[in-house]
Amino acid sequence: MKKSIFKLGLLAVLFGAVSCEGFIDNSPEDQISVNDYFKTSNDIENYVKKYYASLPVHGSANLPLQDDNSDNLIVAIPNSVMHGTRAPRNGQWTTEWANIRSINILFDNLDNVQADVSQYAQFLGEAHFFRAWFYYEMLQTYGDAPIYEHELFPGDEDLYKGRDSRTAVADFIIAELDKAFQYVGARAQTGNAKINKEAVLAFKSQVALYEGSWQKYHAGTAFGTSGADPKKYFQLAVDASQQLITGSYTKGLYSTGKPASDYYTLFGLDNMSSVNEVLFYKIASTSEQMGHELQFYTTRRTRDMSLTWSLVSSYLGKDGMPYNFTELAKSAKGNAFLAKIAADCDPRLSATVWIPGDLRVASSGTTFSKPFLNGGSEELAATGFQVKKFSNPYSTAAGADFGGLSQTGRIYFRYAEVLLNYAEAKYELDGTIAFEALNPLRARVGMPNFTVIPQAEYGDNLVDYGYTIDDALYAIRNERRVELALEGHRSDDFKRWAAHKLVTGKRPLGYPFDPAEFPGFTPKLSEDGRIDYFQTQMPAGYGFRKDQDYLTSIPSDELVLNPALTQNPNW
Repeated sequence: MKKSIFKLGLLAVLFGAVSCEGFIDNSPEDQISVNDYFKTSNDIENYVKKYYASLPVHGSANLPLQDDNSDNLIVAIPNSVMHGTRAPRNGQWTTEWANIRSINILFDNLDNVQADVSQYAQFLGEAHFFRAWFYYEMLQTYGDAPIYEHELFPGDEDLYKGRDSRTAVADFIIAELDKAFQYVGARAQTGNAKINKEAVLAFKSQVALYEGSWQKYHAGTAFGTSGADPKKYFQLAVDASQQLITGSYTKGLYSTGKPASDYYTLFGLDNMSSVNEVLFYKIASTSEQMGHELQFYTTRRTRDMSLTWSLVSSYLGKDGMPYNFTELAKSAKGNAFLAKIAADCDPRLSATVWIPGDLRVASSGTTFSKPFLNGGSEELAATGFQVKKFSNPYSTAAGADFGGLSQTGRIYFRYAEVLLNYAEAKYELDGTIAFEALNPLRARVGMPNFTVIPQAEYGDNLVDYGYTIDDALYAIRNERRVELALEGHRSDDFKRWAAHKLVTGKRPLGYPFDPAEFPGFTPKLSEDGRIDYFQTQMPAGYGFRKDQDYLTSIPSDELVLNPALTQNPNW
């Protein structure tokens, strides 16, 4: 039986992991044999580069929209995961396995390459990185998952194997990243639009922190793994972070000496190639028809996104102490409330939420007047906290029409996250507060050094994780939320922390409404006058199911096709 691959596309999956369609014995004329293809380092490069296209993109503001799956952001309808209305998956999961099967074909054929490994080491390292990336997606989605390191064909016994434990999957991912680190070049050699040693270390710190905290906080539940050692993963996270922090690598925090604006500027840049903080990012180019809609949705419309009171009230005052948002809301409403919190709080707040008077579009001199509380489809900011982060008023796409005109870079790993990964993992490991990692984040925005605040002092801003944590860990988690807001981490964070209490039974509120600013418009309000947009849609608050919604269901057809597979809890 001949195996074949397309010249273009190069074997998008021919089979799912448990599919049983037949191969065609004779290769079509527009295909070449695997044995004829994997010969040169150029073949390896061309094969691996397609996986860059599978990485997330800004698209139609997919980031920050991704935070809709958390307590940071809402759109016009409740998120199905947050609200516990997600239905079991039907069909198969062949799509999820497509890239894993495809990349395994490469590893199966490396012996055919007629070149020394030094000539294709970078691309081999990228392949290991991507296999880790794809398996990390499986880990986050399903938990336990079968591990496949080779291409599968009809009749292979492994098609019908059961799921490997999530700790085995995590260990496999980390091993893949260690191999990737061995082969890829440092950023100084590759740049930051290609996978590099710095990005690999950042990814490793993320994976290890994720699994360590998952196993610690889900221990004794159906989501934990019997015999797991959380400290093993916390140590791996510390080691990977520390290696990057102390090593001779290209890294740092973006700062031009403008604490009021540097944090904001970073996320709206088009060209991030010279930004040391950006360890790995995706270039967007309108000339190559690789633009997106991010600036359209942050400077002109909203894609119905708005931020929550919960996120906004997590920002500290400029003195580094909790700010009394609730008390302010009694006297300051609408625009006055927004202007006051911008003046009084951590500059990362006004970098994330539009404030009246902010420049939205430099080319036309357009400023932000008030949030789109009564906007129509894709022009709604229902809470009054309208998304500003990632915008750039000086971008050529600012205020422009829909049409893929944005070229803002899409960051995958930045140094600030590594500092936060290190601080959290270090504290979880041995109770040490990593001031040396946390203080630079504060200094970049002109805030006082990191301090541990007694939780009682947070007042109404205090969030409930559903269990007791000490003051230092609470402060570290809060710093993480503020620094990484809208960057797609929050959903993973509250799930790995087993923190469903953050959302279950609660509704996401907005700012205190000022009727004088919206004549004839009457939104739903809480008893104290804050916007309560989901008051009717979910009167009892979010219905996140603590015994079910931490993982996604295995598609139903797979359970029939492979009796060795087990379903995730309560699906």
